[in-house]
Amino acid sequence: MIKASLRGLLQRKLRLALAVIAIVLSVGFLSGSMVLSDTLNARFAGLFATINENVAVQVQPTKESDNGERVLLSAAELEKMSKVDGVDKASGEVSGQGVVPFQSDTGDEVTTQTTIAAGTDGRDPLGLVELREGDWPHSADEVAISANTAKLAKVKRGEQLKIFVPQLGEPKNYRVSGIVGYSGGRDSLAGEALILFELGHAQEMFYGKRDVFANASFSAKDGVTHEELKKRIEAQLPAGFKALTGEEVTEQQSNVLGDQFSVFQIILTAFAIIAAFVGIFLIYNTFNIIVAQRSRELALLRAMGAGWGQVVGSVMLEALIVGGVGATLGLALGAGVGALVERMLTSGIGLGIESAGIVLSPWAVLWSYAMGILVTVIAAFVPAIKASSVPPVAAMREVVRPDKSLVGLTITGSCFLVPGLALVALPLLASVPQSTLILAAGLGLVFIGVMLLSPMLAKPVVRLLGYLVGWGQAGKLGVRNSLRNPRRTAVTAISLMIGVTLISAAATVTESFKTSLENDIGRYDVAIIVLGPNTAPPDGRTGYNPTAMDKVSQLPGVTDVASWHITLNGALGGQPYPGLAATDVAVAQRMWKMETIEGRLGKLSPNEFVIDDNLAKDRGWKVGEKVKVRIEAVERDYTLVGIYKATPTVSGPLLAEAAVDDFAGGLAYQGFVSVSQGTDVAATVASVDKIMSDYPGVTVGDMSAFLKQFNQIFDFLLRAITFLLGVALIIALLGILNTLLLSIVERTRELGLVRAIGLSRGAVVRMVGVESILIAVFGCLLGLVVGVGSGAALSQALIEADFMTTIVLPWTNLIAYVVTAILFGVFAAVVPALRAAFLNVLDAIAYE
Repeated sequence: MIKASLRGLLQRKLRLALAVIAIVLSVGFLSGSMVLSDTLNARFAGLFATINENVAVQVQPTKESDNGERVLLSAAELEKMSKVDGVDKASGEVSGQGVVPFQSDTGDEVTTQTTIAAGTDGRDPLGLVELREGDWPHSADEVAISANTAKLAKVKRGEQLKIFVPQLGEPKNYRVSGIVGYSGGRDSLAGEALILFELGHAQEMFYGKRDVFANASFSAKDGVTHEELKKRIEAQLPAGFKALTGEEVTEQQSNVLGDQFSVFQIILTAFAIIAAFVGIFLIYNTFNIIVAQRSRELALLRAMGAGWGQVVGSVMLEALIVGGVGATLGLALGAGVGALVERMLTSGIGLGIESAGIVLSPWAVLWSYAMGILVTVIAAFVPAIKASSVPPVAAMREVVRPDKSLVGLTITGSCFLVPGLALVALPLLASVPQSTLILAAGLGLVFIGVMLLSPMLAKPVVRLLGYLVGWGQAGKLGVRNSLRNPRRTAVTAISLMIGVTLISAAATVTESFKTSLENDIGRYDVAIIVLGPNTAPPDGRTGYNPTAMDKVSQLPGVTDVASWHITLNGALGGQPYPGLAATDVAVAQRMWKMETIEGRLGKLSPNEFVIDDNLAKDRGWKVGEKVKVRIEAVERDYTLVGIYKATPTVSGPLLAEAAVDDFAGGLAYQGFVSVSQGTDVAATVASVDKIMSDYPGVTVGDMSAFLKQFNQIFDFLLRAITFLLGVALIIALLGILNTLLLSIVERTRELGLVRAIGLSRGAVVRMVGVESILIAVFGCLLGLVVGVGSGAALSQALIEADFMTTIVLPWTNLIAYVVTAILFGVFAAVVPALRAAFLNVLDAIAYE
């Protein structure tokens, strides 16, 4: 049986080729994401290992103090630890975030992945940084910069360099006293900018006092291990600090970046699973058709003594081989794509890290083969069981048995669809706990129900579509061929339905959100918006100095200004809440026409706050309630004094302006400007932009620019989803192509007969084309119905939560999807149609 299976597999290799391609694409998607992630992680681990190559032990703070101030090492504590037995050299480290240099010629900010700002006294005991020319900084108006920074800023030693430091709130000019580099003759470690301030000046800027350090690093004397030195230093650690070996520090730093890449990998893996799920239907159809074509062969094997298990094993062996070959090729494809993307990231967009080949981890290999083989075996299981059920007497007949009735499948599909619709309606019509999970479960059941009902739906839908494209004798034959086997038509169409469902659902939600935002913003008295940089999360250390708004308020026609301070590192009532904002609520109420539901808004006193009605409902809070609010590391008791109506534009907790003192910095992240009727908004935007020009990454625009920016974000997300689903759509296209090719082989004799009685080659091409278009459009329509319905349900849920105000169908997108489906059908039909048209008539008639 094994020899028979292998011999048959070689004879049918072309029929299985498209199934292999489906596995290659889905496995390539998965393995590519894993190879990319593993390679980047290894690259950054090597980078951090280089940075820490002379670090035996590093002392770090465990947390910030109870009053929110940063825990710092004093010079005396550093001196004490430096005298621990086994310490060779000690280095205290001073650093700050949000520092940005400007280009000397254009005045624009330097564009780089990151900027390292540190303090130095002219010594680097650990030998990572070395002076190349000039001198170290010795005063508060001098800096030393790396050779890469000098190149990026277009500045030379002795010239002035404008630098923005968040703690100063304004840019300041510094004299470049020297140019430095890294050990080994490197200008940078990863394309970053490096700025070294005079040590005392850096300590005063970043920490507010001298003779303190954020952490300290120690090298070990010969013969002292890192673990041994760590234990000795731990005995001298001041309160609030911990000791790590150099290897532990490298792992810690690598894990921070690894966590960021893991999110990216999870997203890619999810789309790879979708592609593999779509591939199941292609493989199922392939084996199902091949088993049907081999019915006489399998029956003869049964008649010759082959058992039930041997026939099942024969088909599963073929599936195992197909899956193994596909997984191998997919792994190779993924490794190549991962290496290409990694090279683009490390060399093409400024990461500055030399690419040194790919990392192919055992996990990447294991998961690739697991996906490829598992998907194929699952898809081939039902055809294998069907093959084993062929009775030996069927060897004497040409047709084994008719198709099964669709009644059972229809009843099963209804059992999923009806409860699914009920679950979708429940959270939309009534207030219930866990409404999001209920809605998601309902949509899932609806999706499964429609898939199971698709064979039953195929006949009426395809027959109706046939009136549009089935004119002429060839068209009618194409319609009848599509109706001949509704199961096969449905399974082929489901592959396309899955991708269209996800894309159309996303398009419906994004279009509804864009329209809701546009309608909502038109009601407010806000003309100009100031947005902080998107290069770092808001916490008070990125953005603009709120005193700049004092200048804005003096511009002609300006009636109101408001600065919003935002932090993602906060908690509300003991639960993390990323998005606490502090502002003048009285001004916000005027600008955004905030509707008071309960209590009061207006000017807030210290330790007072207001929230929107949805948040109040979720937490069960009433006006007058005492709530613990944590900002960064500071936790205080706040009093809830007002509840307002949530809108798509304004929602969440708003704290009194006094809360800014607890933020990590005093910079505002957003700003809003109102102007009087008749004011030249464009001229005012230009004036505000000029005032904000000293603050890196801050952008200024009117409301139309704000809407355009948001629309671009949503359009980009939709394009990204469409692109990531591209593999699934390609597999769906291959599924239609594969089904038609195999059905042409199955109907070879029939095609010979219709050609013999006068059907022309052109008519045969048109017949196959109609069949392909009907399958593609049927799958597209199923996807549109489920996708638009799901998108509308999600949008309605967001309307109930006051995140949206209306549901809008993306008609342009939907029409484009139908047109694309027709083109898919035409393209998929080309090869099968030509093969059918150019069959030798006599050979086809004699075919068995």
